[in-house]
Amino acid sequence: MKKKLLVFLIFQLIIVSIVFLYYRELELTPYINVSFFVGGLLIFIGLLIYVVSNGFFDIFTMSMRKVFTFKRNLVDTESMRSPSELLDFPYVPFFQLGGSILLFMGLALLFYFV
Repeated sequence: MKKKLLVFLIFQLIIVSIVFLYYRELELTPYINVSFFVGGLLIFIGLLIYVVSNGFFDIFTMSMRKVFTFKRNLVDTESMRSPSELLDFPYVPFFQLGGSILLFMGLALLFYFV
């Protein structure tokens, strides 16, 4: 729990530094914009890892390897690992971190309109 909180605080520091470096001022609207992009990027990376690790592209990858290789190298391509075997790390932390950043962005947006 402490590690997740530390990573969240580091990302908040990164967001605030991007806001300060890009906009040259620390306001609520730029924070909302930058946190939306950072949180959305983390969710997108988590979704990409989820799709690839569940074997969605395995058949496509194997068929493209067979189409674009010569027959003498076909044995080598069949022994290659599939993309789902290469991406073997958890995707849930990306969802949790991106969701928490988007939650804080939503709270900032609510604070902005109230």
